[in-house]
Amino acid sequence: MDRRALECFNTVARLGTVSAAAAALSVTQPAVSKQIARLESELAVRLFHRTPTGMTTTSAGETLLELGDDVLSRFERTEAVMRSRFHGRPSFRVACPHSTAQDVLAPFMADEDPPIVDLDIMPASEVDGVLDREADMAVSSLAPPAHRGQLAVATIPIMVQSPLDRSGPFPDYSRGDLERLRDEWIIVPRSGVQIAVLKAMAMFTGSPLVREASTGTIAQALAANGHGYALVTEPVRYNLRAVPAFANSLPVTIVLYASWDAQHYAAEDLYRTALSLRRWMKAHPPWGQVLRHHADT
Repeated sequence: MDRRALECFNTVARLGTVSAAAAALSVTQPAVSKQIARLESELAVRLFHRTPTGMTTTSAGETLLELGDDVLSRFERTEAVMRSRFHGRPSFRVACPHSTAQDVLAPFMADEDPPIVDLDIMPASEVDGVLDREADMAVSSLAPPAHRGQLAVATIPIMVQSPLDRSGPFPDYSRGDLERLRDEWIIVPRSGVQIAVLKAMAMFTGSPLVREASTGTIAQALAANGHGYALVTEPVRYNLRAVPAFANSLPVTIVLYASWDAQHYAAEDLYRTALSLRRWMKAHPPWGQVLRHHADT
C-alpha cells in the first residue's frame, strides 16, 4: 500500500465515482481504477460497492477511509516538518468560522504574511476536532479544551444591531441593555456569541426569544429585514445601527482563542503565530474596537 493508492481511494470514496476522482487528481480513469484494484488485491477485501450511478464504500472501505485519512495527514505533517526544519519556514492550515476568516485572519495574512498557507472554513463547534487531523491551528470564540495549547487573542464586544429607521428600546443609542430586549426577538450566531448572550440574559426574568443563525452575517441580514435584533461581533453592514450590548451595567463580550495540539511538531511556531495575531489585533482591531487585550507573554 502506498500513498498514491490511498489518495486515489480516498478521492473516489469522497466523490463517489472514478471519473470525478480522476478529474480531481488530474489523472486518467484507468489509472485510478488500477490503484483501487491494486489496493483490493493487496488487502484481500472489497472496498467499494459498484453501482450504475457510482461507488459507495463497503464496511472494509469505511475502515480504510478512517485509517487512511490519518495516514495521509501524517504524510502531510511529515512533509511540513521537513520543510519547517530544513527550509526555515513552517506552513500552517488554520480552521475557523467564516466570519473569523473574513474579518480577522485574511486581513492578518495580508498585513503580516504569517506562516499560514490556507484557511479551513467550518462552524465554530467543529474547529477543535480537526486539530487531530488536517488543521494545525484553530481560531474561534469557543473556549478550547484544557489539553490544547492555546492563547486568548482578544476580548471583543458583542454589538446589538438593528435597522437605522427602527424605533427600539435604546433611546440614547449609546448602549444596548439586554434587559430591554426580553420581549423582543434576538438573533444570535451559533458560536461563542450565543453562549455569552444566553448566559448574560439568564439573570433576567423569563426566557428570551432567540432565533439562531449559522453566522453573524446571516443574523445581520435577518435583522435588516426586521426579523429581530442581531447580537453579533461583525462590522456593521446592511444599513444597520450598532450599540454595544450590556447586561447589569457590564459589557457583554467574547474571547477569541487560538489553539493547537500541544504536542504539535511546531508548537513553538504556532504559539508565535498566535502571539503575532494578538499583537496585530491590538494595533488593527478588525471590528473597530477591542475592549481588552491580553498581555503579550
